[in-house]
Amino acid sequence: MAWLRWFLLPLEGLYRLVVALRNRSYDREPHRSHWAPLPVVSIGNLTTGGTGKTPLTLYLAQQLQAQGLRNVVISRGYRGHLSGPVNVEPHHSAQDIGDEAVLMHHRLGPGRVIISAQRLAGIELAHQRDPQLDLVLLDDAFQHRAVHRDLDVLVVDGKNPFGNGHCLPVGPLREPVENARRAHLCVVTRSSGLRDQTLLKNWWAQCGSSGPQFFIDFAIHQLRGWNVPHVLKGEELQRSFGFVWSALGHPEAFETDLKRAGQRIVGSKHFRDHASLSPSGLIELANQATSLGASYLICTEKDAVKLSDVHRTASSFPIYIAEQTLTSGEPLVEWIHHHLKHL
Repeated sequence: MAWLRWFLLPLEGLYRLVVALRNRSYDREPHRSHWAPLPVVSIGNLTTGGTGKTPLTLYLAQQLQAQGLRNVVISRGYRGHLSGPVNVEPHHSAQDIGDEAVLMHHRLGPGRVIISAQRLAGIELAHQRDPQLDLVLLDDAFQHRAVHRDLDVLVVDGKNPFGNGHCLPVGPLREPVENARRAHLCVVTRSSGLRDQTLLKNWWAQCGSSGPQFFIDFAIHQLRGWNVPHVLKGEELQRSFGFVWSALGHPEAFETDLKRAGQRIVGSKHFRDHASLSPSGLIELANQATSLGASYLICTEKDAVKLSDVHRTASSFPIYIAEQTLTSGEPLVEWIHHHLKHL
């Protein structure tokens, strides 16, 4: 609605002013950013949600650990009621710590994720628990300048980099695109959908730092049963019909990944980002899927961590989780590893 945008423009101007004053304060007084007792890698974005930041954080945590760099992820626990600092344990639910933190714990294992609204307190807890840590990864921390970082990774969605180009509340930008110059490197996700990388390369050359720019992508190779002991992949996946539901920032990107994997989609239902599905909502989805000829429901790993035994009791309709992997990430990991070794 154009009239609403015009009404909100003054608020966008006020928002930009507050952001500019805050950043100027940190630029002029670097000591306001507290130094951590070990190297810090921040992973964040310029926009609200949907850039692929969480799967990138997981990928870096796994790959760096595999290369001998012991690390812990510090998350603010968005949408969880715990503020921390808390070491994530198996009993923590999405209501406690947020869906992204639960997903990270499932993927990384015990002792690898800490929830802390105050990131420095989370880093100190991680260091106390394991003095042999080589680094910490700060999830969603590009705007969190209260902690000094040794490496700032900026994540940009290749298919929809900056929305309409406006800052909140008119557009999705948390801060103007020229603030990308704070980042040491830029990672463009979902790059396979780009017809031409030139525009984003030119933007980084003009607004970014002198650091490198990497182009990566995501892929779905199989669907793992949540309430059925089965895995769908290859030809079996490609000849089956599914109904998709998700609570994501950009659900259309998820559907695109499924179609690229060969999944046939008969219908879909999308909820606001981070929303939870009620048992009655699951029953409605199952009925809708059945009416459209779907054999099962498909959701993301982030959505699946919010399902419980109550959902399992409510409906026996098959639910499959799309397991997403990151591709073309080797040069990125190599560059970060090299940079960290020379700190």
